[in-house]
Amino acid sequence: MTLIIFLVAALLLRTYRLTDFLGFWYDQGRDGLVIWDLWHKGKFFLIGPTTGIEGIFLGPFYYYLIAPFYILGGGNPLWPALWLILINIGAIALLYYLGKTYFSRTCGLLAVIFASFSLQLSQSHRWLSNPTPLPLFSLICVTALLKLVHGSNRWWWVLGISAGLSLQLEAASAVFFLPAIIIILIWHRSRITASRMHIFSMAMMFALTLLPQLIFDFRHDHILLSAFHRFLVSEKSFRTGLTGILVSRLDFYWKIFSQKFFFDTRLSVAFAIFIALSAFLVKKSLPRIPVRILLVWLLVPVISLLFYHGNKGYVWEYYFTGVYPVLILIISAVLSAVIWQYRWGLIMVGFWIGAFMVANLFQYGLYISPPVPGYVSLASQIPAVDWIYRDAGPRPFNADFYVPPVIFYAYDYLLLWRGGMYSAQPSVSRQPLLYTLHEPDSEHPFFLKAWLDRQDSYAAVDGSVNFGPITVERRFRLK
Repeated sequence: MTLIIFLVAALLLRTYRLTDFLGFWYDQGRDGLVIWDLWHKGKFFLIGPTTGIEGIFLGPFYYYLIAPFYILGGGNPLWPALWLILINIGAIALLYYLGKTYFSRTCGLLAVIFASFSLQLSQSHRWLSNPTPLPLFSLICVTALLKLVHGSNRWWWVLGISAGLSLQLEAASAVFFLPAIIIILIWHRSRITASRMHIFSMAMMFALTLLPQLIFDFRHDHILLSAFHRFLVSEKSFRTGLTGILVSRLDFYWKIFSQKFFFDTRLSVAFAIFIALSAFLVKKSLPRIPVRILLVWLLVPVISLLFYHGNKGYVWEYYFTGVYPVLILIISAVLSAVIWQYRWGLIMVGFWIGAFMVANLFQYGLYISPPVPGYVSLASQIPAVDWIYRDAGPRPFNADFYVPPVIFYAYDYLLLWRGGMYSAQPSVSRQPLLYTLHEPDSEHPFFLKAWLDRQDSYAAVDGSVNFGPITVERRFRLK
């Protein structure tokens, strides 16, 4: 019952005012358009979203994962967003299972508390984007490894397919799951009783997940392999030199990992010290094999990305989406051991859990307050697009948009979806009636001004209306 209460609370925290906070921007519009073509034109695809690296694309799994929910929702992006939230609730439930099975029920419940009520994790689970489902598939990989090392040979194929699908969801850190898997299997080879057929089944399932990209690469003159070669060899994206980036990279690690628990620096430092001292005190009582597996899963991507210089050296928080749950599980295992071994353990852990809940729920209260001025979400985008269709009525019209960073895939999709309800679409030929829509651009206001000046040069404003930060103008072209 306690687990169910926590899971329900986690669901409510992630779905409350979802429309108000669901960002539907460049990536989401791009993905929606791909799924729209699948739905309405039967246009299947072999690759998925682009990565941050030029010429390298993820596999198509994410698109096929969310496509049924776009269709069930009649095109409404809320449906796939809710589906991704439910996937992450499943990940939290799996986190409980791992904690309970390999450490203690207390460990499982502590992990659920951290994963459910962390504001930053809650926010990331609301993100309609391809890294969002990764925690579940990462934890499935970890579960399979734990099962295999503990003697069950039925999980080889699960390991292969979950590792491959993880790589399709977010490659920047999931690619390091592969060396982590190899290290874990070699390290524990004496405990593994697998036959060649078992290992072959894992390899085949993993290869199966790569098949769409391989076919795409073969049909397009090896564009993906060329991009990989350029990224890894020509650009030397991984180099041993750490001069100039080590301090900033470690500072970045500290921020992204500590803020999953506390936002206040002093609390974060005190909590980290408490965890380190507690780990030293209880290390002999923790089950060695599960801890070793979890640490390898955590440290391989963290250490590897210290040497990453590619893509102008950018490393983003979402690169570690599949690592955060494992960190939570390790910390929860340490705290649960402290509770059971020391009289003061329950008081101290209770203090930290209380501090964590207060800090994160307080920040959550600020988060769900009226959105920051200028924040664009579906709550303002849908009424803005609907107003265009209602105002135009049966009249043919053109539409133009300004959004930072310029490409307005989001509105291309929203016009398609909402236009179906009004039995209308913007005209492809030039019309006297023109609607312009622009979002605020605080970083480059001169770009927005130049765009508005250009619109004014050939179309006069006949009326305007605001929907939150979005401005929509009815214009008529100048003769």
